[in-house]
Amino acid sequence: STGSNFADLTNWDANWRAAALRSYGDQLIALNITESSSNFPTRIRFSDITTANSIPGSWDATNASTSAGFIDLVQVTDEIKDGLTLGSNFIIYSSDQTWLMEFTGGQFIFNTRKLFEDAGVINQNCVVEAEGRHYVFGPFDIYMHDGTSKQSICDERVKSYIYDNLN
Repeated sequence: STGSNFADLTNWDANWRAAALRSYGDQLIALNITESSSNFPTRIRFSDITTANSIPGSWDATNASTSAGFIDLVQVTDEIKDGLTLGSNFIIYSSDQTWLMEFTGGQFIFNTRKLFEDAGVINQNCVVEAEGRHYVFGPFDIYMHDGTSKQSICDERVKSYIYDNLN
């Protein structure tokens, strides 16, 4: 709080950038990664397991003694915009798809699967969790979901007014 800038994330490669960085369980999740000059818009990179309020000890996916790694969601048709925890899962959003990531442990650590092929998020920070649901401002609808089914939360008149007046 006394600094003028955020501090560097130690153990993170100085040549990497992430569009979003979120917490999930005992790990940090980096979404939409640029590593040096290579962009991986559908990559999810996860840190080694760490304790609360601590910096992860590693992001090195090649070190088999850590839980750090990455997943490339090659079926995602647009770049990953954001992600957020929902219950015991992590939900990943592009502009037109929604994916679920769940901790499985073992060799692969996480499992991913597509939730919605026709719904995503309009931009970063446009999803919030409340009462076990995500409320999402999507590119064509404002909806909620519980990780299984989704439901629009605005009628056509309200939806038309909002989207017709977006700049």
